[in-house]
Amino acid sequence: MKKIYFSYFTLAALTALVQKIVMLLGSNLAESPLMANILTRLIQQAETAVQAIGSTKKTPLTEIVTAADLRRDNTYRSLRDTIQAGLRRQNEAYRTACEALWPEFEKNDLKLYNMSRDKQTAATESLLADLRKPKNAPHLATTHITDWLTELDNDNKAYVTATTQRSAARSADDTVQDAQVFKDLKTSLELLENILNTMQAMQEPQNIDEVVAEVSQYIAEANAAAKQSQNNSGNHENDNDDTE
Repeated sequence: MKKIYFSYFTLAALTALVQKIVMLLGSNLAESPLMANILTRLIQQAETAVQAIGSTKKTPLTEIVTAADLRRDNTYRSLRDTIQAGLRRQNEAYRTACEALWPEFEKNDLKLYNMSRDKQTAATESLLADLRKPKNAPHLATTHITDWLTELDNDNKAYVTATTQRSAARSADDTVQDAQVFKDLKTSLELLENILNTMQAMQEPQNIDEVVAEVSQYIAEANAAAKQSQNNSGNHENDNDDTE
């Protein structure tokens, strides 16, 4: 039987090939004891694949989380940069206020936006608590950043809300991810190859040579189409290692 070059295929392309092969084998070899189990398995996996296609990319909640994280990054950095710039102001009262507030930023990491997201959440909460200490109240008033702190607090909370919603959605979603479905189909197709080779060696049933030849033709056409599609798109994000 013709080899399937799995590294060329997206999940959608592999699923389409499986559906064609299943239809052919179901029409010609459904009565074979060797074929019954693998056909049932492939049918079930193809149905799962149809549901799972693109599931790793269909993540609008992830986009919301990313946007929320960027928003709080920008709010923090603009606030930090404003206080840092104030350290060089000629206005003595403003400069003194910034000098009092700046150590709070240093204490909580001036580049906290580079932390892992959960650690950034905690560091932001710590910074806000430090800046809001009673001793800093007059400095916040002088630098006019009280509302700015509220914005940062709101952005941080919005990020936490977004991640919570995404986690809840993921726990409720039992759709198998694309990579796992692809791997399952690959395993079954490799098993199918062994079964068909065995049947052909036994010459059972009588039409086995014709069936294998047709399956091989399907595979050859699918290999060529998948390779051409990959070359045209220049996109290798769906590559799968043939040796997995």
